[in-house]
Amino acid sequence: MSMHRIGLLALALATLAAAPIPQVLAAERILVAQSAANDEEDWRRQRRPKQPGQDRPDRPRRPDFGPVIQFIPTMVYPAGEREVAPPPGYERPETRRPRPQAATKTKTSKPKAAQQRVTKPKTIKAKTPAPKRTPPIPQAVAGTYVEGEVLFAAPSPEITDTILKRYRLTRLETAELALTGTTVVRARVAKGGNSVATLRALRAEKSLISSELNHLYALQTDETKAAAGDLAAVQYAPAKMRLDEAHALADGSAVLVAVIDSGVDGSHPELAGTLDPASRTTTVGPHGTAIAGVIAAHQRLTSVSPKVRILAFDSFLGPEGSAARGSTLDILKSLDKAASAGARIVNLSFAGPSDVLLAAGLTAAREKGMVLIAAAGNGGPKAAPAYPAAHPAVIAVTATDPADAIYKSANRGAYVALSAPGVDILTAAPGATYAQFSGTSFAAAQVTGVAALLLQRAPQLSPDAVRSILTRSARDLGKPGRDDIFGAGLVDAAAALLAVSEATASAALQ
Repeated sequence: MSMHRIGLLALALATLAAAPIPQVLAAERILVAQSAANDEEDWRRQRRPKQPGQDRPDRPRRPDFGPVIQFIPTMVYPAGEREVAPPPGYERPETRRPRPQAATKTKTSKPKAAQQRVTKPKTIKAKTPAPKRTPPIPQAVAGTYVEGEVLFAAPSPEITDTILKRYRLTRLETAELALTGTTVVRARVAKGGNSVATLRALRAEKSLISSELNHLYALQTDETKAAAGDLAAVQYAPAKMRLDEAHALADGSAVLVAVIDSGVDGSHPELAGTLDPASRTTTVGPHGTAIAGVIAAHQRLTSVSPKVRILAFDSFLGPEGSAARGSTLDILKSLDKAASAGARIVNLSFAGPSDVLLAAGLTAAREKGMVLIAAAGNGGPKAAPAYPAAHPAVIAVTATDPADAIYKSANRGAYVALSAPGVDILTAAPGATYAQFSGTSFAAAQVTGVAALLLQRAPQLSPDAVRSILTRSARDLGKPGRDDIFGAGLVDAAAALLAVSEATASAALQ
């Protein structure tokens, strides 16, 4: 290679080194230029060989400068830019494939809406059925029992003493109940203990007959207002129950009705001569006096059974009105005494929780032939069943107003047997006064009076027969047939007595 070509190559190298061209492309162009120069020289030698004697001196010879390489400033393009075409026959060296590199994550700002739409695929896991939970054991509600006390019945005094020592209980009272044939002990729990935990332990004792909390029950009256105007005009219940027609057939004479309530004011003119000498009442309460007046008032007021005898028990002590409370043991003792005194009907115008000991007393009273009538409760439409009304041995009564509409606070349920007037009922009040009361308590008292009329007419009637007559003769209210709001319907004293007469006549014919 001549010096001239060497200089051109050097100039090309310098130019390529200064241009911003990728190194691979630059090297390739150098190879192309070098190859083209060599090929041009070989081509000249092959195509135009020198022949001696053919020089023409008369024609000047073009100087041989070799291949001319033109360098044009190259623009830098991204990958895939245009290149200089190689000469014919040139084989381009194979380009190296780039090595795969790990993709780098780049954070790109996306609109919030797009980010919300992009969700990662979730792995679907097989759903395993959740384990079934057993319903919790109902717990006693604070305020519905006497805290710090428990009741239990043992078959013998020795077992009673053993239980008292084992659980460090202090005996407060012992009650002999002839009605159930048991002895109930009221005891205070040990210091630092509580009634619910102690009861749980006592119920695990197989030697005991029964055990229970000393529950509290409330009288079922909500509204009280003073009587105004003509008393006879205020009374709407007698017409609703057709008492004028019923009193032509019976007035309740010689029937003993027990009222387990607050004290009764026996000195009230409406109740003169009504209280039985066996009554155990040393206090006077507005609720008990009002209940007795609904059943047996006989002066200015028209009651359901004006000639009955009232056996009163002041089992509910405390503030006047519905705030008075009666305990399980006090109610049981009154029920036992009512049975011993020969009461045919027991009015229970109070409500509270279910109770094992009280349930045993109610069952025994029914088996003895006593008719038990109770207030359905003033807890409202969604309230749980109230006891003792919800017990199978008891006739549950709800309250209606002068328009035969249900009392707004009355309980509902399958245990409701029938309805009676119980809103704005005019009756006796302590101190020879009168007042109007509302609540299922007074509806129960109305039905108690009607039951007394039935038993006067037919003393042999059983508690089940009395229930059947009252419900079959009731005037239907609400939806056709029996329902959970009104029960069998509104009590009808005249229709009930007629049903008794028909049943008595039929039995006599048979």
